[in-house]
Amino acid sequence: MYKETFYETAVSANSLRPGEMMPLVVNGHALILTRYKGEVVAFSGRCPHAAAPLEKGLLYRHKLTCPDHGYCFDIRNGRTLWPPDEAVRLRRYPVKEEDGRLWVKVE
Repeated sequence: MYKETFYETAVSANSLRPGEMMPLVVNGHALILTRYKGEVVAFSGRCPHAAAPLEKGLLYRHKLTCPDHGYCFDIRNGRTLWPPDEAVRLRRYPVKEEDGRLWVKVE
């Protein structure tokens, strides 16, 4: 554990390619890691709308499309892009990259 709230992942920073979605479980939370514009991004592995597995979805640039109902989320901030009137948000998690290792803060 890193600084009491960050958990080390089994994913090395060098192995995570841009646009690749890497599903994993950290402290009981299903997450997805990806690299976007050089930054490692961690977000929930389950759709906030109906809990669909997002690793089966489509990630194009910053837009993640859920495989079940087509909901679209912005991985940069968690906002729902489609449908436009939806209030749910994709949960994001802070990530630290240190000595080639990735750490994710989950509660």
